[in-house]
Amino acid sequence: MKCPQGELSMAFKVEVEKERCKGCEDCLEVCTASVFEMKQGKSVPVNVEACLGCGSCAEVCKERAVIVQEQKPDLSDIARSLLGDIF
Repeated sequence: MKCPQGELSMAFKVEVEKERCKGCEDCLEVCTASVFEMKQGKSVPVNVEACLGCGSCAEVCKERAVIVQEQKPDLSDIARSLLGDIF
């Protein structure tokens, strides 16, 4: 992913499994990036681009409804060979 300044940044995919979410709001309370909002009694990730990837939201979720995954940037074959196992 590209930042406005053209630098490489990491991104995270944040999901909430609606069937599992009980609406306790623990993820909202622990998230310092304000990624979540409550909608119809369920937590919904609405500000995913602000996610820092700390995973605190997933850790506090007793229902295991929150999933945070790092998204790898698309790299050319040359960049991938130079960076090796980093990406």
